[in-house]
Amino acid sequence: MTERAALVTGGSKGIGRACVEVFAAQGAQVAFTWHSDAQAAADLEAWAAQAGHRVTGIRSDARDPAAYAPLRDAVRAFTGGRLDVLVNNAGDAIRRSSFAASDDALWTDSLTLNLMSAVRACHAFLDLLKASKAGVVVNVSSIAAVTTGAGDSLHYGVAKAALDTFTKGLARETDGGALRVVGVAPSAIATDFQTRLSSTERLDRIIAQTPAGRIGTAEEVGAVIAFLASPLAGYISGAILPITGGR
Repeated sequence: MTERAALVTGGSKGIGRACVEVFAAQGAQVAFTWHSDAQAAADLEAWAAQAGHRVTGIRSDARDPAAYAPLRDAVRAFTGGRLDVLVNNAGDAIRRSSFAASDDALWTDSLTLNLMSAVRACHAFLDLLKASKAGVVVNVSSIAAVTTGAGDSLHYGVAKAALDTFTKGLARETDGGALRVVGVAPSAIATDFQTRLSSTERLDRIIAQTPAGRIGTAEEVGAVIAFLASPLAGYISGAILPITGGR
């Protein structure tokens, strides 16, 4: 990824950080967004500086429609006006809830964070990505888009299913080779997301359903995203790649 510029939203921890690290190690200039964990962002920037990588963190709220214009300006200033790879990683289940106990705010927040953040980022950076002539968007979805998340996270499954439809549809609207749009759909991954939202009993059930016999790592997802963002995946567009250990 030498001489390529990338933006990873929600990039200070978990899958986002794994993407920043692998992109930077492969020679890319990488910007990432963060919102609430200043220490995690500072730690990642310190890691990059020590390794001699070109990485910067930008504080930005993925839920705020007004955040995307200043984000675009900040990225352009850092990269010299270019962007080759956009990883829409910002997202969250927010909280576990049955449908009966869910409210309008939970559904709105889930769609805003998991779908509209990607829509708005793609709008903000579409011209730069097309100008790259080899631009790539990678949307981070979830197995919940297929399994629905029924029982305790239907709001999340529906939002990620909408993100998958957006991925496939945008890929069709950017034909001609100027831009590829792909998605990844991980199962349970060992990140802060699982620490906050999944009990040991829940993870044990998931592992029992997974032929690989374990949950995945952020680094494994980051490696797949790096492949999809590379020229090696030049004929892959409009696809959602499951990363599930066979689940």
